[in-house]
Amino acid sequence: MKRIDFSNLKPGDIILTASNTATGRLIRLTTKGTVSHAMIYVQTGSIIDSTSEGVQSRNLQRMIFDEKENFYVFRTKTPLTDLQVRQVIDFARSQIGVRYSKMEAARTFWTRRKSRSNRQFCSRLVATSYAKTGIQIVPNEDYCSPEDLRRSSLLFELEHIEEKLTEQEATVWLNRPDPNDRMRQTHNYILSASRELDTSIEDFTSLTQYLVNHPESDDIVAKIYTDSGYLELYKPEYFDSIAHFDIGILESSTNTKTIEEIRTYCIQTIKEGYTGNLRFATTLAEYKRIQARHRRKTFNLLINLYEELVKLDQVRRETALQWLRSHFPADAATHLETIIPHSEIWLSIVEQVEPNLHALAKRTIAAGDIGGCSTCGDPARDYRLVNNAEAMPGVPSLRLCDDCVGIRRGYGEILEPF
Repeated sequence: MKRIDFSNLKPGDIILTASNTATGRLIRLTTKGTVSHAMIYVQTGSIIDSTSEGVQSRNLQRMIFDEKENFYVFRTKTPLTDLQVRQVIDFARSQIGVRYSKMEAARTFWTRRKSRSNRQFCSRLVATSYAKTGIQIVPNEDYCSPEDLRRSSLLFELEHIEEKLTEQEATVWLNRPDPNDRMRQTHNYILSASRELDTSIEDFTSLTQYLVNHPESDDIVAKIYTDSGYLELYKPEYFDSIAHFDIGILESSTNTKTIEEIRTYCIQTIKEGYTGNLRFATTLAEYKRIQARHRRKTFNLLINLYEELVKLDQVRRETALQWLRSHFPADAATHLETIIPHSEIWLSIVEQVEPNLHALAKRTIAAGDIGGCSTCGDPARDYRLVNNAEAMPGVPSLRLCDDCVGIRRGYGEILEPF
């Protein structure tokens, strides 16, 4: 038994597999290739792909392969910028819930095609995620096969990506509760129920737009979300891993047997401390903007949910960082994700979560002083925004002058110099 070792994988990497299922063998026969499925690696241990369940997120650690099955990981020869990585992943996440289409996949092999539908299949999802950021890894992202991705001249194959498992280890992993499985079931419940209102609803974005256009359906959609369990989906995982949110419990569970496992977990957490679950903050900001123009009960429920998720994500990050600073301070200094204010990736994040701050920063940069204060333009230093969940959800850092630091600290912001 084996699985993919994701220790050296990076968000945006492309995973290709060759399963021994009848469908997998048929795809390889049709394409005269060696692979039959494609996925995008989006964060530690997590992928997004398109299967018969639609586009969903999955846990890579639970994907166990037998010795006859093969897998490969590819990366762009030209390294992606931080902004490009985020654009690739954001598009893939935006497709969650979109239905799978065997017919669209089959059209990959047709000479003449009708106009494409909005539905997805695995290689289209991967290729279009890259195409949306301007990277054309195949000639036609709408109709391509996993084998086309494997043969792309823009990609190279990673080595040493295999991790051996005993049957006992594989059984333990497969028997663990899978939060992603619950999430997939919940997503499918919401979208299936919503399609009874309008068959054109394809994903959560189109569901939101439907609710904007049909306020009379607000109570129905709110009930769908509530009945699905979506609003409390995070709670079982939270209670199962309560130590990750409480430094006292984490410290009490630290001993010679557990310290390396905890160390690895904490490093992985702070490496993606601000961008790993940035989607919580961007989704929260979007629902707040929509709610300001179109007041709905449903949007209010979702705002409350994402405010809680943003707070918990901050607690998890700071707990991991505090533990590392206590036990392995060099790891904390080396691995904490640092997003430099006024950088390309910083501006792209802030534009989504704090448009007013983005406008102020752009004005400072346009004046020719990229090193100036994000707020007023005066000479400044860079600070990590520790409690961004309460202060400005999603904003990872600020470039501030001494006066603005004093004002913001007076409002309760915790600012830690880089």
